[in-house]
Order: sequence, then structure tokens, then C-alpha cells
Amino acid sequence: MDKNGVISDVKTWIDDFVTKPNPLLNNMPPCPYAKQAILDKKIDIQVPDEGSISYNITKTIETWNKDLDIVLLVYDPKKHTGELFEKIIINANGAIDSSFVLLDDHPDNVENINGVHMNNGKYAIVFIQRTKKLQEAHEYLKTKTNYYDVWNKENLDDVVNWRLNRLKKKKFYPTHLKKITYYNIHTL
Repeated sequence: MDKNGVISDVKTWIDDFVTKPNPLLNNMPPCPYAKQAILDKKIDIQVPDEGSISYNITKTIETWNKDLDIVLLVYDPKKHTGELFEKIIINANGAIDSSFVLLDDHPDNVENINGVHMNNGKYAIVFIQRTKKLQEAHEYLKTKTNYYDVWNKENLDDVVNWRLNRLKKKKFYPTHLKKITYYNIHTL
């Protein structure tokens, strides 16, 4: 993959979709915080060309730049099915420092919130964020806005509730997935 082209595509998706208010999302953007994060240069988009996904996650966390809000690791979706990519990220969430959280996006795993396809549709992406910052943002959206009013239970479970359970030290794996082995996650 052409790194510059991939980064440009992801930036375009963020600018043209992620930061734009959508009437199906109560006139809020898919990510209400993305625009400010871009303006403040708090987003880093990387296209790793070596190492496994778990290696790149670990390396990113170990060398975390405290000035960033989020790091996106972008991969060719043809190298992993959507199901396998999601399993890798679920297992990595169980293995990493709980002060970080990982979210995933893969073209094969359509995330539909009230008729809005939230995926970028082109790449497999790991979103790495500080758990505390993400939870604070969630709490604000939950208590001060109508952002989650159009989310159904499945949306909340897939994106939000598993994080809350993780913070409470409860293991949570979406029921449609089976945990993959330690060996598999560290070789992918």
C-alpha cells in the first residue's frame, strides 16, 4: 500500500464524513471530537509496513506521545478477514495496559448506527486511545447531549458497554466471536 495515499484517503474520510454533522445522528457528527483533534494535531495516522498487528499496537503504546489523543494504525483489509481482525483487537484489548483502549474498523464489519454506515469502507484500522480520555468524552456525550439517543443496544454493546465492563474488570467478548489463541494473536 502507498503510505501517502492511504494517509490521504483516511484524512479525507475523517474530513468528509467523521467530522460532518449527520441528520440521522441527531445532527451530530459520527465523532464529535474528531474535528478539534485534527485542528489541535492530536491525531497520528500510521501505515505499518512491518511486524504483526499486536506488535505495532504494543510498540505504539510503549512509545505513546502524550500530546496525542488517538493513533490510527491502518492496514490492508485483504490481509485479514473482518472477523479475524476484530478477534485480534478484542484479544489485544485483554492483553494491553487498561489505560489504553483499542477500537477496530474493517470494511467487512459494517457498523450501522441508525442507518449511517460508520466504517471507512476501504481499510482495516486500529484506533488506539487513552481509556480515561475516551470515557470522559463518552460521559459528556451521554449526559449532556442526545448523541446516543439513536444508538440501539447492539451499537452500545459493540462500541461502548464492553469498555465499561473492561474498566469494571469484567471480561467481555461479543457473543458472536470466539476468543483466538495467544499464539495466533502474536503471529498476526
